[in-house]
Amino acid sequence: MSSPLAIAVVTAVLKDLLNNGLIDNDTAAIGSVTVSALPPDRIATGEAEGNRLNLFLYQVTPNLGWRNQDLPSHGAGGERRSNPPLALDLHYLVTAYGKDDLAAEILLGYAMDILHETRVLHRGAIRRALSPANPINVNLIPADTQGRVASDLADQIEQVKIAPHFLASDELARFWSAMQSRYRVSMAYQVSTVLIQSRLPTAAALPVLRRGNEDRGINDRPNLQQPAANWPVLHSLTVLDPVGKIRSAAELGDGLVLQGSLLTGDHVTAEFRHSLLADPLERAADATSSAGQVSVQIPAGATAAARWPAGNYSIVLRLERTGKATRWTNALNVVLVPRLRKVEVEGPSHAPDLKILLQPEIWPGQRVELLVGGEPLTVPPIVAKTEELSIPLAGITPADEPLPVRLRVDGAESLLIRDPAAQPPTFDPLQSVTLAGGHP
Repeated sequence: MSSPLAIAVVTAVLKDLLNNGLIDNDTAAIGSVTVSALPPDRIATGEAEGNRLNLFLYQVTPNLGWRNQDLPSHGAGGERRSNPPLALDLHYLVTAYGKDDLAAEILLGYAMDILHETRVLHRGAIRRALSPANPINVNLIPADTQGRVASDLADQIEQVKIAPHFLASDELARFWSAMQSRYRVSMAYQVSTVLIQSRLPTAAALPVLRRGNEDRGINDRPNLQQPAANWPVLHSLTVLDPVGKIRSAAELGDGLVLQGSLLTGDHVTAEFRHSLLADPLERAADATSSAGQVSVQIPAGATAAARWPAGNYSIVLRLERTGKATRWTNALNVVLVPRLRKVEVEGPSHAPDLKILLQPEIWPGQRVELLVGGEPLTVPPIVAKTEELSIPLAGITPADEPLPVRLRVDGAESLLIRDPAAQPPTFDPLQSVTLAGGHP
């Protein structure tokens, strides 16, 4: 999700897009051209008027597709329970000014063509617009106190789309009258969706260990046969721990069983894609794989801990066959969660720290959340790869019983229940700490 800087970032990226488009189209015949992002009443007109394209954010509205998301919620004790996103649509007015005859019409035509061809602000374009080498001045976009940066807009779940919005003549008249400016030919655009979300730590209830004896759910299910596939396709994915037990998410060293159709080839390779990786990580399929099932092993050890960041991965199988074209399957998602190898309390009893050793390493920019019991601890932004965290245990109520410790990295939460089939089910004792009365 994006930071509060996202509104300024969208304006900066659109300004950069128009500026580059005019350079590519060579408008030197009408003289120098300025691309600005100012209110219309601050632009000189009349005798001092120059060639200019102006981008003005004149309205912000809630996004209809996201507005049913909950508001930020708090528990009975005032603790924060959720960080739902603030979803916004941005409305811009592109206005052309011209020093000579036809200059304004030429500039508006180029601007409309550029925005017509660029219906989506691609993630790479957003990062380029915010690079230090870009001539567009983005130095006025400040840092954020929660560790959020302007480039977070490139990583939000929704891509930013541009759509023309044709205003009626009376709407334009009211707009220019309200601005108390001289009318110039203009075109309106809607940019959606900007998702602004807090990174404040949130409390969360512990997982349910056991349901009621009579809570069996629905046993009936339809028995419909799936039609035969004519192209390699993946249907399902199962995560197996090193001893063959099924898990809900993967850790380093786990195996993946991918089931589907037409999954054979001379060389079958699984490609793992992650938002932090420029190129996919590749793993060869096991020799026991068949046309309906492919097994892949996630590596373990220090090298894997440094190369495989925790978080969401998409998996695609690449099927290479001698003398035939290479084929790829559809993508399935798997979550690689952190494994807490050691959890302990260190330091003086009046101001202890929680020390955690984990795998894989946490990468810079990843969102990290730490919960002791159900209470969150504030984790400072990660500035370098690390497999060790040391967090002050401030605000945690002491208890004689062990308190479970959970770590989330980009939403991927460590597995607190190691064996869901155990009777009775228990939390992993290696991922817990005991805070006696002398602690905070």
